[in-house]
Amino acid sequence: MEFNERLKNMRKRFKVTQKSLSEHLGVTLRTYQRYEEGKIEPPLSTVLSIAKYFDIPVDCLLGNGFYANWEEIIPYKKEIIDALYDSLPKVSSLFDLYSMTESELARFLPAIFDKITIEGSNITLLESSAVSAGEHQTNLPKHPSS
Repeated sequence: MEFNERLKNMRKRFKVTQKSLSEHLGVTLRTYQRYEEGKIEPPLSTVLSIAKYFDIPVDCLLGNGFYANWEEIIPYKKEIIDALYDSLPKVSSLFDLYSMTESELARFLPAIFDKITIEGSNITLLESSAVSAGEHQTNLPKHPSS
């Protein structure tokens, strides 16, 4: 998925209008629309401002590293948290992950997992070596957008 698609999806999930985001960034509405259309790339300073606006890591917008498949992961928030609680039961007594926002999860999950992959109806959680070098799989329900 390209930057422009991630940007558009993020804006829609956070229920923000193009106009309000363009005003926050100090660009014209047409310039912002061209970012989402993929016709122009915003300068790095604008990408940083967008990440701050949504309170997410820049890599989440760029699709780097852990966030390479963030758009695929976030619809399965509940299932990922269920699997995390199953694999690391002590986490449930420390954190209420179900009430975390997407922004909070975007900071929390990479501390626990090196990678989360979704293939068909299976989710694979590769725990960080700092947590416990393990891999867990679980079955997923039908994709929420289907």
